[in-house]
Parts: sequence; C-alpha cells; structure tokens
Amino acid sequence: MDQSSKGTTVYIEPSAVTKLNEQIALLKSQEQAEEYQILAELTGTFFETEQAINEAIELVTLLDTLFARAKYSRSIDGVTPRVNKEERIRIRRGRHPLLKGESVPLDFELGTNYRGLVITGANAGGKTVVLKTVGLLTLMTMFGLQIPAAEGTEIAVMNKIFVDIGDQQAIENALSTFSGHMKNISEIMTKVGRHTLVLLDELGSGTEPNEGASLAIAIMESLYKQGALVVTTTHYGEIKQFATDHEDILPAAMAFDRDTLTPKYILKVGEVGESQALWIARKMAMPDKLINKAALYIQNKTYSTEKQSFKPASLKQTGSARLEPSLRFQKGDRVLLTDRDIIGLVYSDGGEQTLQVFVKDEIQEVRRKRVTLNARARQLYPDGYDLDSLFTDYHVRKRERDLERGSKKAHKALDKEMRNRRMKK
Repeated sequence: MDQSSKGTTVYIEPSAVTKLNEQIALLKSQEQAEEYQILAELTGTFFETEQAINEAIELVTLLDTLFARAKYSRSIDGVTPRVNKEERIRIRRGRHPLLKGESVPLDFELGTNYRGLVITGANAGGKTVVLKTVGLLTLMTMFGLQIPAAEGTEIAVMNKIFVDIGDQQAIENALSTFSGHMKNISEIMTKVGRHTLVLLDELGSGTEPNEGASLAIAIMESLYKQGALVVTTTHYGEIKQFATDHEDILPAAMAFDRDTLTPKYILKVGEVGESQALWIARKMAMPDKLINKAALYIQNKTYSTEKQSFKPASLKQTGSARLEPSLRFQKGDRVLLTDRDIIGLVYSDGGEQTLQVFVKDEIQEVRRKRVTLNARARQLYPDGYDLDSLFTDYHVRKRERDLERGSKKAHKALDKEMRNRRMKK
C-alpha cells in the first residue's frame, strides 16, 4: 500500500499482483542483460575485422569511381591524352564536354612556341568557349578523366589554374563589372608562377577603353614575367597590337564568314579578328536604318549633334493646342500643386496650358505642368453630388437657395443690401 504526496490518494496492490510484477521486472532485467551481451559480442567481432571492412569500403569507392569515369568517358567518346610537366598543351579536335550535337572541334596549342595567346573576333563567335574548353580539358586530365578530343592530344599538369570569366558585378559588395574583374585579377597576380595557367575573358573591359587597354597590357606583361601561361580574349585594338608585336605572345582570331556573315567557331592562330558588332546588332533585330547609320559613323564620324524640338505628344500640333477632353482634369478632382506642395480642387479645365484651381478659399489660375492628380472626383463624392457646393461658402449657398424658393426674409435682406450700396454712392 502507498499514498500520493498530498495524502489524498491511497494505492493498494493485491499480493497476487505483487508477485506477477516482480516476475515482470526480473524478466526485463534478464532481457536487458542479454541485449548487452549480444551488442558486446557484435562490437568485438566488428573490431576484429575493422581493417578489412575499411579496405572493402575503399575498394568499393575506388571501383565505383572507376566505373563512373569509364561510363562518362564512353558517353563523351573520351581519349586518354599524353601528360607532361613541361607546360605544354596541344589539343587536337577537342570539344567542350557540355556541348552536344555537331559542335565545331577545337585545335589549340600553348606553351610550345609561345606562352601567351590573345583571342579576338566577333561577339558570339566562340572566344569564351575556347577559354572554357582549355580550362575544363586540363582539369579533367588532372582529375584522371578521359577527355573529348582526338588522339595526339597532350595536356600539361598544372600546379594552379586561375580563371576570370563572366560578369563580376555584385550590388551587395558595391562592385561594378570592371572593379569585380580587377578584384579577381589582383588576387590571381599574387599567386601565379611557373606551371600556372591563367584564363582571362574580356581583359580590361568595363572602363574607359584607352585606360582599360593599357591596364590589360600591363597585367599580361606581369603574368608573363611571373612565368604563367596566359590566354585572354579582347576587342581592344591596342591589346591586339601588343600581341602582334610580342615575341612570345601571339594573336588569334575566331574565323568569320564575311559572305554569309556567320561565325565559323574555328580558332586561327596568328590572325587578328574583328568584333563584328554590326553583324551582332543585325542578328538581334536592330533596325537596318540604325545599322546603316552606325556603319556610316565608322567611316567618317559625322555624328548628328543638332538640338531637336520636342512638343508634348498629348498636345495638338496646330491651332490653340488644347488637350483632348479625355486627358483633362474634371471638376472636383483633387490635385497637388507641386511648386507649393499644397492640395487644391479643380474648378475648371478647358484644355489650355493653365486651369482654374480652388485653393486657399479662392479660385486661382495655375499652370498645368505644376499640377498632378491626387484623386478623381468620382472617387471622392457619390453620384449626383453637387460639385458646385465645393467652391462656395455654406451661408452663400443657403442664401441662394432661399432666394430661389422665394423666401421673404432673404429678399428683404437683399433689398436692404441694395439700399445700403446706393446710400454709400
């Protein structure tokens, strides 16, 4: 027998039940002891074979990785390239691993007779794809993957690979496109050396062309002197000329068919390409008149600089230049007088350059361009509301109504006012 803590409840357990509870408690303790014994025996068994289990896991992981690489290689028709540590890259009919279908293969060399390459040519002509293809095939080789290329391809194992591709603009970090690129390149320049591959897209872009080109050339010189292999893309003529004049940096161009005005996506080393901005504009459905004018400006720079007069589109070009009724303010509209920052009510709008506005208990002429709509009268007042009542005093309205209905008192007051005015004269 037992009782609750407050003594309000008493618990009674029969003796027969007590014996059964003792048996249950004994069986539970025996069960728990048996569980501990089984777990201890299993733990000991696993501990004895721990090394074999770990080796099996490593072997399964290795086999899974190898089979995954083989399956991927089959899907891209991959080959095993020759590998070197002499900073020499030769790609034969290489393809970007993500490009499907009939993609144009890439033939590319770097670190053989030259250590730098400046790729020029049309927008959407394949310059950036070349950078990505070279970088991805090099990384794939270093990870032990076969690559989508032809036999005879040779890839250098690099210590470091640095890439700056794409728009680096970041509002949250207050970075413009140019400053974003400069931030990346600044970090790259502190880490480059021998056995380093640097891929830079649109080097020097995003700022004033002369300064951007000069800065780009200085960056390329610094990377080259630190021993890096450098591949860049550009549209700047100064950088193209620098690559042409340099003894160990070559220009290259993405081929462009001038007859059909279409890119060929073929890299030609030793040539300098044009940006083909007009072709891109025409492809993007720019008006032919605009493109022809741009072509004329390229030749003779005769820009149109005369001032043109623009009349408001909502006004008629002849006559009194009144606004259409649908564009006018309506009587009772609430408006803001922007020059004084006060609210008024429109009394009348005839479509002229000025309108009548009730403000400060009087009707004033206000220029239209200094008035903006705050709320329409139909939103402020119910249907049938007497809008004239908005512009007259209550006592004046009451007197007019009294006169209209023939009130003798109102007529006497009017007569009295008339006599007083006569006496004053």
